[in-house]
Amino acid sequence: MKSSSNQNSYLPSANAKTDSIDEAWTGTNEQWWNWYISLADNSQQPVAPEKLIVQPEQAQNKVPTIEELRKELAKPFPISDTQIQQFQTDSYIKIKNVLSPEALFLLRKELKKLFEQYNPPDPARQFSSRELLWLESEIAREFVFSKKLGRLAAELLGVASVRVYHDDFLCKETGCGRTPWHYDSQHYPIASNNIGTMWIPLQSTPKEMGLLELAKGMEVYKLVREIPFDKFSQNHDRAISEMLQSRGIAIDREPFELGEISFHHCLNVHGAGANHTTQQRIAFGISYFENGACVVDAPKLISGDWQKFMPGVQPSEPISSFYNPIVYP
Repeated sequence: MKSSSNQNSYLPSANAKTDSIDEAWTGTNEQWWNWYISLADNSQQPVAPEKLIVQPEQAQNKVPTIEELRKELAKPFPISDTQIQQFQTDSYIKIKNVLSPEALFLLRKELKKLFEQYNPPDPARQFSSRELLWLESEIAREFVFSKKLGRLAAELLGVASVRVYHDDFLCKETGCGRTPWHYDSQHYPIASNNIGTMWIPLQSTPKEMGLLELAKGMEVYKLVREIPFDKFSQNHDRAISEMLQSRGIAIDREPFELGEISFHHCLNVHGAGANHTTQQRIAFGISYFENGACVVDAPKLISGDWQKFMPGVQPSEPISSFYNPIVYP
């Protein structure tokens, strides 16, 4: 049963009755994100609104035509055996110059327009997200269906074919706090470890802007797995942070250049820093999984509104809905 002292205003009442996460999420995906961000411990690096770092807006680049964009996104990106081994050992890899500044400027402009079309400005909003943008935008669809990115994901994962789980517009508003430590396999209701996420920053991203923080090592998740999940407070995030520090586990907090992407394995332990700047930190995520994988037998609370991303697919069934197209080969 739930302790009477535990509460979280972002948690739906149906999910707040017990301490368990072995239950279905009862809210929307947007509510899930609000709840999840509330679990981050910001005590070590609190955001001071009066001390935000002035960050200039991204300079406008020449916008490519859709034909030019398709040509860029169809061209294979060379990946070496050494880089594949690095990914398999470290659980992530960062690669520069994968995408052009012009293509990223076009995507940023498009995603902001789509988000603002459905979400009026809200000064209280800290974190903005929207998924499945490929269903709404030809430009987003070109990135999600890109053979360049799909092939890169398949080669790094070491599989013959990949499908898309979903895309993700992730906007950390100015002054927004941290994203909690986690590994995606905790959240994705997919019965496979051959899953990875392309994290594509849509601006040059310094450390102060809330970039992705990646723990080095494919086995680190085993330590996180032993820490009980707390769905009411920041205790889980705080415990992971203390464990990483006490174990001396290396954390990659290097800035992202424009055009640089990261690809992290579903077992990679990662979070994101607070946005201490005056500009939004916008990233586009695309998550891929091995073709043939099934839904787990019993999705949990922390999988959120997962059926939104694979409609009609039931627990234990192969994932092959219209929303999960094969993008490579």
